[in-house]
Amino acid sequence: MNLGRDAPRQGGMTERHKDVDAYIANCSEAAAPLLKTARELIHKTLPGATEGMQYGAPVFFNGNGAAVIYLFGSKKHVNFGFLKSAEMDDPDGLLRGSGKPSKHIRLHPDEALDEETLVGFMRQCESMTP
Repeated sequence: MNLGRDAPRQGGMTERHKDVDAYIANCSEAAAPLLKTARELIHKTLPGATEGMQYGAPVFFNGNGAAVIYLFGSKKHVNFGFLKSAEMDDPDGLLRGSGKPSKHIRLHPDEALDEETLVGFMRQCESMTP
């Protein structure tokens, strides 16, 4: 019985895209520029990072091949997520979400991007293993 799980849906993480470019192109006008900026920052910060699509969302792998970061574009914001946040140091409690292994920072188009904070979290992802 097909419950529609494979059927394309509009917007965000539930629609299947062949690559990150297609995902970004289908996101809202508010999210797309943030996604582009976040993607550039990831590649600039994590040497040897590669990207792909998993569960309908962009996922970034560190140089060890570990999936460490995901991006999710909604209508009004972007979640910059860390797939192994349980292994990360977050002394200021900035990471949000109810999942234990993965949490995120929410990016909004009307707020300045805190690159220093994001880079600090990404640096922790460099040595993680699959």
